[in-house]
Amino acid sequence: MKIVRALLVLVIATHGTVAQQKPAVASETLRGRPVAEVNSLLFASSLTHKWMSFYFAWEEPNGSIRPIQIAYAFHRSAQLPSESFWDYSKHYEIKVRRDRGCDTKVENLAYVRNTTEDGKELPRSFVLRFAKGAPKDLLKDEAVLPCYVLWYGDYRQVQPKSK
Repeated sequence: MKIVRALLVLVIATHGTVAQQKPAVASETLRGRPVAEVNSLLFASSLTHKWMSFYFAWEEPNGSIRPIQIAYAFHRSAQLPSESFWDYSKHYEIKVRRDRGCDTKVENLAYVRNTTEDGKELPRSFVLRFAKGAPKDLLKDEAVLPCYVLWYGDYRQVQPKSK
């Protein structure tokens, strides 16, 4: 379990290193809905902020739904999305920056490997908590999803687009 936690911290700490470099990539505003959060007791942190991950259903301009990974940066636990955020019926605009450095397979965040003290493999633990009403089949374990960095305060609830 210690090795798994160390790897998780290392993977998420990479988010911090990349984000602190303030890449020249322009921000984009995406519309969509929250799908699932990576429900972990641990938050990764860098020298200046903390990180958590979640999945978002991006509603592309042509009407198709595309799942993406969000690396959410914040300073204090009070800045985490509220419980009411985790509702698939709610629509949000999020201001994000693309970060290819954190693209990963869904299964890499959806499951945590477990081992005994002596290193024996145990079954993996599923750590996604789906938003209320979110479709469970939107996220495929083998899919490598594009990752976007979202900073605290750079999202707002909006009305759904009329069809």
